[in-house]
Amino acid sequence: MLLDPLSMLEEEEDPEFSAEFQETIERADSGTLWAFIAAVLLAQAGLFAVSLGAMLIWFRNQWTLGGGLVGGGAVALALTVGIYWWHRTRSTGVS
Repeated sequence: MLLDPLSMLEEEEDPEFSAEFQETIERADSGTLWAFIAAVLLAQAGLFAVSLGAMLIWFRNQWTLGGGLVGGGAVALALTVGIYWWHRTRSTGVS
């Protein structure tokens, strides 16, 4: 017998929770959502590129491709930090 996780969600539907969750989503700023999505994607891509580049350099001695991946991954991670600080200062007014 296979476990179907979606069937468990359908059984546990709570109307109060659903209404509260919907209100929270409606109040959320679209800028926050897009900043979060961009930060997550850049962080994932950056970590992948740095890791793959380091492995290419260490195990296969491919400095050109590996170095480019490490550099590109570092830029993606720096952009992630930039998005975080931009959003933090925009939402809280901290300078």
